[in-house]
Amino acid sequence: MVSQAHRYLPGRAALAALTVGAVLSLSACGLPFLPPAFQGAEPEPSPTPIESEEPVDEETDLADPESGEPEPLGAQDEDVFVLSTGDCINEWSADTEENVSSVPKIDCSEPHDLEVYYEGTLDESGSYPEGDALNDMVNEGCVDAFEDFVGTDYMESALDFSSLMPTEDGWAQGDREYLCLIGQYGEQTTGTLEDAQI
Repeated sequence: MVSQAHRYLPGRAALAALTVGAVLSLSACGLPFLPPAFQGAEPEPSPTPIESEEPVDEETDLADPESGEPEPLGAQDEDVFVLSTGDCINEWSADTEENVSSVPKIDCSEPHDLEVYYEGTLDESGSYPEGDALNDMVNEGCVDAFEDFVGTDYMESALDFSSLMPTEDGWAQGDREYLCLIGQYGEQTTGTLEDAQI
């Protein structure tokens, strides 16, 4: 998909995209090899593990010991084609008008940059729209859905939107879906912006 930002200035204008397939990966790096402190010393046996009477659920063991609440997991890369209304993401960095294959999805209860507020489908056939034609069609759909979601007309709102739309290659393969994403310029939000009326 291709990303398009609207009315966003510096911070939001970078909402453009990741190159297709560009993935940051961490290489497995071990600790440097260190010589033993005492040459020829026999290594001490490891202590025998003590079995607990209650099994520990590894997924819920991430709770904050003071509050008992699960610690936030943070953003996880997600394929743009599985995003749906109500999903929240953080901005990603790349040059404008490049292809987007994945975005950093995050739980909406955590601070985030954007929320998917509308999934649209273009009722178009033929070749890929030239110039601003595709942007205009997607913008129309996003603006039409904006007030229904927020409860305030787009031109009067403190919020703004961005979009993800089909690439030329995707269009040739029949992709006509687009996503509208909402956020607040220069700030992260927590929770949904549905019926925010701002």
